[in-house]
Amino acid sequence: LELAARIKSSGCSYWIDRNNLLWNYLDFVIVAVGVVDLWLTPAIALFQTEVLGAEDGVEMDSNGIISLLRLMRLFRILRLVKLVKTIQPLYRLLLGVIDSLKAMQWVMLLTILMLYGGAIFWRSLVGKGLIYMGSQAPDGPSEHFRSVPSALFSLFRLMNGDTEVAETTCTTTAGKLLFVAFMVVANWAILAILTSVVSDNMIASSSKVLEEEAEKEAERKHQLRIGRLRALFREVDTDCSGAISSQEWDALLMDKGLLHELSDAAALDRRDLQELFNCIAIQPRRNHTRPPSKYFSDDEGDITARSQGGRLRNTDARIMHYDAFIEELQDE
Repeated sequence: LELAARIKSSGCSYWIDRNNLLWNYLDFVIVAVGVVDLWLTPAIALFQTEVLGAEDGVEMDSNGIISLLRLMRLFRILRLVKLVKTIQPLYRLLLGVIDSLKAMQWVMLLTILMLYGGAIFWRSLVGKGLIYMGSQAPDGPSEHFRSVPSALFSLFRLMNGDTEVAETTCTTTAGKLLFVAFMVVANWAILAILTSVVSDNMIASSSKVLEEEAEKEAERKHQLRIGRLRALFREVDTDCSGAISSQEWDALLMDKGLLHELSDAAALDRRDLQELFNCIAIQPRRNHTRPPSKYFSDDEGDITARSQGGRLRNTDARIMHYDAFIEELQDE
């Protein structure tokens, strides 16, 4: 039912959606396999029994096809990954674990080298009975440390708290010192390093994910802000010129609803909005007959008339382009 509802809702885009293409086809295959296993197979067996007169129906699992189809239904477990991705705190934790595994490789290499060196040392001292200084060695140590591979596995057990392998070794003072030295190195040092590496990488990964999410949220809000401003300016721009004239700007400020929308979208009050308009408004392009020395050209090529004192004249004819206003807000 869920798959049918999703296909009906999405239409043809269900099969070509790049963001969820793998999951969509996986869900379809899982449902199709379930239909074959639960509905089609019993229906065929019933048809063979009732219509064709077969006693138990034809054996369909001779080549293991049905077993393979049933095994494929286990891929439903992969949907848990999709569920984890939708829960952001759990997804950040999973990313932290994955990043920690990358950093753990060096800690694991250090652990293997430590265990291998310890296995050689313990095999020489305990396995060969050198630690007992001529006295008869118990049977236990020779079994656990009779070879390097067995000593390696025994030390791994000891590292994880299984002290049974070292009980007979601790019957002597030298054995007790050896046990303490190994536990300090393996249990205190190595495991502490492993814990710190995992913790640091998980914290760093979580911080990185939070920063990326914050950037995406800021970009989303910025695009929403730009959309609101453009929609507002198009509503005020009666001649659809792509720019707001002084008269249109004054009319916008006089309308309380439009002013509230503009202030909320731009995060500026009326005074700041007016100052911003005065800063970026320009004179429209016109044909002038005055000498070139009384004009100057701005960055966009618009010609602005100026008096000898350098002040703008005929300011009521100034216009403000949408993009200029939005760029100024983006710079802030």
